[in-house]
Amino acid sequence: MTGRPRASFTGLDLEGFELEADMIRVLANPKRLMIVDLLGRGPSTVTEIADWLNLSLPNASQHLRVMKDRGIVSARRDGREVRYALRSPVLSQSCQLVRRALLAEARFRTGRLPLEREPATSSNLPRTRESRRVRVHVPVTR
Repeated sequence: MTGRPRASFTGLDLEGFELEADMIRVLANPKRLMIVDLLGRGPSTVTEIADWLNLSLPNASQHLRVMKDRGIVSARRDGREVRYALRSPVLSQSCQLVRRALLAEARFRTGRLPLEREPATSSNLPRTRESRRVRVHVPVTR
């Protein structure tokens, strides 16, 4: 023992970090991140997701099943269709923050100045009628 005090994380223990790591493992797939981005705009059917992301129906269904089993998305029957939605809209916003940070880092490394306005993610995807924007303020510390 070195005599240093142990790090203390308010509100999070090892179990909390294990849950976070499990979610990150599920999301460590580009197609699933695209689904998170799309569902951040509002609920969608598997057919809409497959069409918008250029996936086969079985492939889109498989990704949604994995995400549903891990509690990332929920499914609600709407007549003959099943509409999938994010359980937490903050997840989509968190992924967008990570993308912005990676883009900023890439610009810094290449010497390009940051743009005044970040390009929209998945701008070619339509917004669904049930889409709503939730704003989350994340303070930046330096």
